[in-house]
Amino acid sequence: MAVVSLFLARERPMPRQPDPSLKPAIVAKVTEHLRGTCLEDVSVRSLGRVLGTSAYPIVYHFGSRDGLIDAVVEHLSRHAGRVHLDPDADEQALTRYLVAVFGGLDDPDRFLAARLTFELGAVEPLTGHDRHRCQHRAQIETLAAWCRARGADACTALRAAQAAVLACRGAQWGAVLDGDVTPVEGTLRDVARRLAAEIGAACPADVRDDPAGVVPVASELGVSDR
Repeated sequence: MAVVSLFLARERPMPRQPDPSLKPAIVAKVTEHLRGTCLEDVSVRSLGRVLGTSAYPIVYHFGSRDGLIDAVVEHLSRHAGRVHLDPDADEQALTRYLVAVFGGLDDPDRFLAARLTFELGAVEPLTGHDRHRCQHRAQIETLAAWCRARGADACTALRAAQAAVLACRGAQWGAVLDGDVTPVEGTLRDVARRLAAEIGAACPADVRDDPAGVVPVASELGVSDR
């Protein structure tokens, strides 16, 4: 009996490999599902039901539920992922960068991407994943490089960049919480202006002559720099 069972196990056909061309359709359908569903109610099995299939295609293509959700976030924020900031660019370019990366929440896709980023990022220390933390650190380094290009030392650049990114994320989170996206762009523009003034780029001459007149990003926006 054991020999027969082993023979049957060897002869049992492997599941057919899912069609890779279906990945975009899977991401699109799950995206629509997530617009009205919180992540705690989402599992591989429930997503399989949404897709009208088993969990196998999800695991095969994305590895896990979180892998699929990350693919959705990448799909929704693909425009922001292509935005870069030249360290030697001016304050206007800095403003455009912050608005492109953290703004645009009046677009339902961008709003959903921000919501999912916070839902996933908040539990990353518990899950062992670091995708969103790495992205957060990369954004800080982008702004720190911009500050260093203007003569800021490494510590000052890092502190100012951290405060600026946290202020931008705070604007996003506030919009996600209360559903009002109107103040976001104004806040992002203010972050850029304050960061430039703090570092000494494109700020008025009287402010440069009076360092006390420069209000750090962290102080102005209520973000601790510790």
